[in-house]
Amino acid sequence: MADEYQGVDRNRRAEDIRDLPRRSERQDTSMRSNEGSIRSYFETRLGRMEIVSTTETPSGQTVDWIPIESQVRKGESVADPPSDRVRVRLPEGERVDRLVTFELEQEGAELGPPGTVPVLRKDLERISYRQSLGDLIGKYPNIDRAYPIAGRLQAPPPSASGPHRYANTAQSIIAFGGDGTLSAFDPYGENTDDFSLMQISCSNSDTGRLQTVEAGWQQRYDSYGDWVPHLFTYYTTNGYTSDGDNEGGYNEDVDGWVQVDGAVHPGALSSPNSVRGGAQYVMQIKYQWYNDNWWLMCNGRWLGYYPSRLFMGSKSVFSTLGDHADGIHFYGEIYDSDETPGKTRTDMGSGYWPEYGWTWAAYQRNLLVQTDRAGSMADYDGGTGWASDPDMYDIETHMRSGSDWGSYFWMGGPGAG
Repeated sequence: MADEYQGVDRNRRAEDIRDLPRRSERQDTSMRSNEGSIRSYFETRLGRMEIVSTTETPSGQTVDWIPIESQVRKGESVADPPSDRVRVRLPEGERVDRLVTFELEQEGAELGPPGTVPVLRKDLERISYRQSLGDLIGKYPNIDRAYPIAGRLQAPPPSASGPHRYANTAQSIIAFGGDGTLSAFDPYGENTDDFSLMQISCSNSDTGRLQTVEAGWQQRYDSYGDWVPHLFTYYTTNGYTSDGDNEGGYNEDVDGWVQVDGAVHPGALSSPNSVRGGAQYVMQIKYQWYNDNWWLMCNGRWLGYYPSRLFMGSKSVFSTLGDHADGIHFYGEIYDSDETPGKTRTDMGSGYWPEYGWTWAAYQRNLLVQTDRAGSMADYDGGTGWASDPDMYDIETHMRSGSDWGSYFWMGGPGAG
């Protein structure tokens, strides 16, 4: 097997963007407008928060600590999770991987006072202003309409500012959650506006407009101000048509998410990352519908939840994500921005094709679907998978394999490199 990376130079970092096209006067004007909108939005959000203390992580991320009860509406209480923390069992034998560790879990990390939870502060000095506010907080930029097919939205709408590319698996099933383990590589990103992610999604399209809760890891310079992967959450109530408070969006950039864990939070950095040809690290991600909330677990810790009321609107609760999912997906995704003409060279996963297998290709393993409200779990059956651009990224599935990896798949590729 080849021991050389099959893509492009991996050493590019934030200061090394001199090869991007020079901006026109119109682009400069647009960036100034974007900066004003973005700064005003996040400064207003910061002013609304009841900040008890502020700390800094070892990597330099600023974290504000707020009272846990300040996140819920007056008269409400913060919900209890489905269970206590869970010990995540790792496979034994030839293919052994280890859990990543997040910054605030590490020895000596500075935490907030008891009764407070962490909220990542957006670093407005490091993020890019090539994007609008809507592009920053949302997943499908500039889309303002739904795309129903036969009365149901079968797939996310196309983005107006660049294509999304997938290595996808999906199972249509009435479900109340899902669980999987995602390999944790650090992908190469060609453009500051590209993103590369691996995730789980629980979805419902009973009303004809897709609703989702999503989570995994994502690398995107324009969102985080660096070239490394971050834990992320995302939700949409309206088929990705708009993002904002109680409508949809990333992490805690919009209202909706309720944080309960005192260390691991949306936007957090983890380490180490998997080494191509070497040690492998993973991130366990689980969603569970429980007592009218969509709870998120990572590495055995319940991080927080999305209240079911977000998804109800004027529709019956029984036909929305507020009650159940009608599909579950595990996949990799690339956003290929129009910042640079042509197809992107951004990595999906490790940047290696699926056939390279263990220690080289990215994978998702032990994929499960929750089949009832009581918490029963069954092996996920995502079929043979689908790659939107098999000349750039691909997928190889092994559903219900009978091995200690259960249902799993290899996925990824180097893009156009």
